[in-house]
Amino acid sequence: MTTIDQRTLADTAANRAVQAIIEQQVADGRQVGVQVAAYQAGKPVVDAWAGQMGPADSRPVQPDSLFLSFSVTKGVTALAIHILADRGIIDYDTPAAKYWPAFAQHGKDRITVAQVLSHQAGLHAMPAGPFKTEYITDWDAGIKRMEHGIPAYEPGTSTGYHAVTHGWLAGGMVQGASGRHIKEVIASEIAAPLGVAESMFVGIPGGLDERLTTLEVHAAGEGMGLPADSDFHKAMPLDMWDSFNTMPIRQACLPSGNGHFTARALAKMYSALATDGSVDGVRLVSKERLSHMQRLMTDQVDLVLGTPVRKGIGFFFGGETNGVVGAMGPRTSAFGHPGAGGATAFCDPEVGLSIAVTINKMAFALPGQGTTEEICNAIRKELRAE
Repeated sequence: MTTIDQRTLADTAANRAVQAIIEQQVADGRQVGVQVAAYQAGKPVVDAWAGQMGPADSRPVQPDSLFLSFSVTKGVTALAIHILADRGIIDYDTPAAKYWPAFAQHGKDRITVAQVLSHQAGLHAMPAGPFKTEYITDWDAGIKRMEHGIPAYEPGTSTGYHAVTHGWLAGGMVQGASGRHIKEVIASEIAAPLGVAESMFVGIPGGLDERLTTLEVHAAGEGMGLPADSDFHKAMPLDMWDSFNTMPIRQACLPSGNGHFTARALAKMYSALATDGSVDGVRLVSKERLSHMQRLMTDQVDLVLGTPVRKGIGFFFGGETNGVVGAMGPRTSAFGHPGAGGATAFCDPEVGLSIAVTINKMAFALPGQGTTEEICNAIRKELRAE
C-alpha cells in the first residue's frame, strides 16, 4: 500500500469532531469504511478516515484507499468539460451534434451541450433485458447507443437523470470537440496538475488492487415497489449494482459512475472551484468560468428520480428541495455531485468551502438524513459555515 508521509493534513477542531463522528458511525454499523476531507479558503481543515476496506476485508481504511464513488464521478467529468470550455474548445449553447455529427440522429440535432449535461436529452435508458457487463466495459458500443438513441421526450422539454448513459454522452462530446478521450482529459488536466494522479481514476489501471475498497452493495430503488419498466429502473437496472465490485467494471471507463477516488483528491479539486479556480498555485479554470458552473439549467421534477432536482451544466446544486436541505447545504450557489449510496463531493463558494465524503457501505437515507448529512452538517457547524 502507498505510504503517506503525514498522518494527517489537518489538526483542527473540525477535524477532531469529524473523526469522532465517523468512528461512532463505524461502531454503530452505519459505515463500513469512510474518508472525509474538507478545505476552507484553499487550506485543508478536515482529513479523517475510519473503518475497514470492505464488509469482508478487515484491513483498516487508509487516507490513500480508493473508493468507487458512483455519480460523484459526474462532477469530475463536468469539470473536464468546463476546462475545455474555458479554453474555447467547446461551447455550452452549441448543439452537441456540431462536435459529434453522428449524435444528430432521431431528432437530437438541436440539443445543446448544456442540455445534454443537465440530463435533458431523454436518453436515460440502459439496454432492455438482463444486465450485461459489456454494457459498461465496451466504450465504443456505449457511444454508438447514444448516437442511435431515440429520446424518450422532446429534448429540452423535460429532465430525467442519465445515471449511466451520461458518461457516454459526455465522452462523445469531448472526443468530438477535442479529439481526446475524456479519461485522458481528466487525468492530464485535473488529476496530474493537482498532484492527485494516484488518487483520481476513471477506470482503474493495474497494480492498485491493494488500495481498492469493496462496496457493501444495496441496489438503488430496491424495495421501492417500482415496476421493472419504470424510468428509474430503465436508468439504473436492479441487476447492475453487484457488478461494480468486479474488476472488469472497475477497469472500464465510465465517466458517469465508476470513478475511484480518495476524499483528499476530491476535496482538493473542489477547493479550486470554491475560491478563484485555483488551489495550491495550480489553476484549473479562470475565475470567470465559475459562474458558468453555477448556471441553473432546470429545477423540474426529474422523471427518473421522481423529485425536483436543481441541475446545472454537469453539476447538481445545494439549497432546499421539498422543504429539506441535503448534504450540500442551504445555499443554492453550492455545487458538486452526490453518488449512489452516500458518497458526495462539492464546493460552497460563498464560504470558500469544499467537502468530500467517500464510503463503501451504500445506504439510502431519507432526505436530509443519514451519515453523509451528519458529517457535512458537522463540518459547516464547526467552521461557522452554516
